[in-house]
Amino acid sequence: MDFRKLNLSQGFTLLELLVVLILMGLISTVIITNTSFVDRYQSDQAEPYKVFLNFLSEESALTKKTLAWFIGENTQTIYTLKKNGWHSQDFDSSYYPNISNQTLFKDARGQTLLFSDETKLPFLIFYPSGQSSGGEIHFNEDNSGRVITIDAFGKVIDSKNNYVSSKGF
Repeated sequence: MDFRKLNLSQGFTLLELLVVLILMGLISTVIITNTSFVDRYQSDQAEPYKVFLNFLSEESALTKKTLAWFIGENTQTIYTLKKNGWHSQDFDSSYYPNISNQTLFKDARGQTLLFSDETKLPFLIFYPSGQSSGGEIHFNEDNSGRVITIDAFGKVIDSKNNYVSSKGF
């Protein structure tokens, strides 16, 4: 190994080091910001449900596919309607809200179910036209009786703060 070449190398300039430090700062800011997004989904609160339901409604309209949200047996999945049958869709698990066993789901047919109940029917169906089958999600947050209602037009209404979803289309 020739030590004379090592002594002649100039190393990094101050500008190169500053660029690297700025890039590291930007990347760490993005990572910290994205983890706060994930934290919203870690608890059984209304906000993750509202975001998720709006996502499903918009996804159905944009992809022109009928989507269904199946809940039961301590799992939740999204299916699409193809040739008169439901077919499972691969969605990242971080999209789904964290469901408590005390959360009660009431579909448009008036049937109620808990997250642990066994069911073969979807809780909600979203159509490409922007409509939905409708339903309600009842929370037991400090016995406040908070309810999120999904109407036939896919709007999400929160009983606590009269939140109504706003769609971009």
